[in-house]
Amino acid sequence: MNLKKIPSLNQLKQLPKVLDKREKTRFRVACALLIIGLAGIFSAWYTKNSVLAADYGGSYTEGLIGTPNFINPAFATSDVDRDLVKLVFSGLMNTDNNGVLVPDLASGYAIDAEQKIYTFELRNDVKWHDDMPLTADDVVFTVERIKNPEYKSPLRSNFNGVTVNKLDDYKVQFILDKPFAAFLSILTIGILPEHLWYSIPDFGAELAELNKKPIGCGPYKFTTLTKDSNGNVKNYILKSNHKYYLGRPYIDELTLKFYSDFEVAAEALQNKNVDGLMYLPKSYKEEMKNHSVVFKNLQSPQYTALFFNPQQNGLLNDIKFRRVLALAIDKNKILQEALNNDGQIIQGPILPGSLGFDANVKDLDYDLEAAKKELEALGWTLKEGSNYRQKSEQELTLKLTTIEQEENIKAVNLIKEAWENLGIKVELDIIAKAKVRQDIIEPRNYQVLLYGQIINVNAGPYPFWHSSQITAPGLNLSIFSNSDIDKTLEKLRNSNNDLEKADYLNTFEKKLLEQHLAIFLYNPTYTYPVAKKLKGLDELKFINLPADRLASISTWFLKTKRSLAK
Repeated sequence: MNLKKIPSLNQLKQLPKVLDKREKTRFRVACALLIIGLAGIFSAWYTKNSVLAADYGGSYTEGLIGTPNFINPAFATSDVDRDLVKLVFSGLMNTDNNGVLVPDLASGYAIDAEQKIYTFELRNDVKWHDDMPLTADDVVFTVERIKNPEYKSPLRSNFNGVTVNKLDDYKVQFILDKPFAAFLSILTIGILPEHLWYSIPDFGAELAELNKKPIGCGPYKFTTLTKDSNGNVKNYILKSNHKYYLGRPYIDELTLKFYSDFEVAAEALQNKNVDGLMYLPKSYKEEMKNHSVVFKNLQSPQYTALFFNPQQNGLLNDIKFRRVLALAIDKNKILQEALNNDGQIIQGPILPGSLGFDANVKDLDYDLEAAKKELEALGWTLKEGSNYRQKSEQELTLKLTTIEQEENIKAVNLIKEAWENLGIKVELDIIAKAKVRQDIIEPRNYQVLLYGQIINVNAGPYPFWHSSQITAPGLNLSIFSNSDIDKTLEKLRNSNNDLEKADYLNTFEKKLLEQHLAIFLYNPTYTYPVAKKLKGLDELKFINLPADRLASISTWFLKTKRSLAK
């Protein structure tokens, strides 16, 4: 190449003087095309050699059903309270997107050979939202408060027989009276800041303002709340914790809006007043299909079953009568018509995919004619012109109770129809969700109850089927007592060997199904609707509790940026 033929910079500066008007226009167009071409080449190269990554910024609004009462891990019992606690507080342990327990505030832990001493090393980089450091004192304080009867924590029984000691500023030790394999799952409870709570007396803790305006060490921190004219909380605004020990959350601001029921909340989602909902009932999915939301269909350890309470109706003491009721249930029809097939039929309390599940374990198949014959054999007959069976002038009646929720109402109507086809008079008792725990569950005020139970996979079935759990706050809803099953559940609770645990679970399930004290119907899909713009949820597959959907919220994002691939 002859470099002398390339114009110098001074020569190029003279171009405007020697070019006519038309040539100048052509030159400008050529330069513009050159610049555009070079920009295009660079853009293509950059796109090819870069990746789209999460960026900081944006706000996300979610609708919750209910009203917040205690944003305090020691008091939270409702789904709304647990959601807020999950955002504001952190525990020694957490669950990942697959429901597996992982260290959170703990940097590591050790368990002794007898499974009775748990020693935790704490992270030394954790700050409370008021910038004070979190130490072992906070862990000890939280557990001691929960254990104190005056504190009235519903979690108190979790720490019966547990002693907690501070070994140094960043090391704590738990000593158990006896082994408890699910103890780690209990330690997902959020830790309280001692320096803020120590001056509040235990007997007045439920009234403390910190329950409404919490200070934790989690990914988001409380900023403001808004109330309506009646004093009800309308929304909470949380800001990202820039000093969060796992890294600053990508989404800058969260707004939680509270609604009285799903109908109002679903309307808010349709009108884009919220970006997502804590949960979407099956009946609303069809009308939301073409909306600007995506459905995260999450697996959860939840089942819906019919629980029999012999204390409220003596007929239910008879295992043969309970068997008749089970034979008359068409589970496929319930799944199809009540849930739009959004779930799976189950045979017992051990759910598909979980430890101890055995596909060969079967409950009774639907057989209406067999049910009629067995009911006749029990002496219950239909008189001419009567729709309901009688025995010694006693009419055969049952009361069927459930929560006022569309899915449940559809299901109990199908069950009512099935049992009335047998000649059983069925009275439906539909209870508002806000009243069901106080009026129905705790006093065991029902004959037959259609109810959903969420099983902590790490804790197992003990709280739901051991005889010690027959009265509240236990959740043995069938008022069931069997010494063989009790012994099996106790062995299961103390075992830390998965093969042993699977064997105990299998034994427990078979013995339980032999008694027909419950009819296990289905495992519903947990539908979590969120705006299409929300990213970072691809790995979210499984939740133990509804609040667990928020366990990795610090990695969700709305904004993106490009950066060169490494």
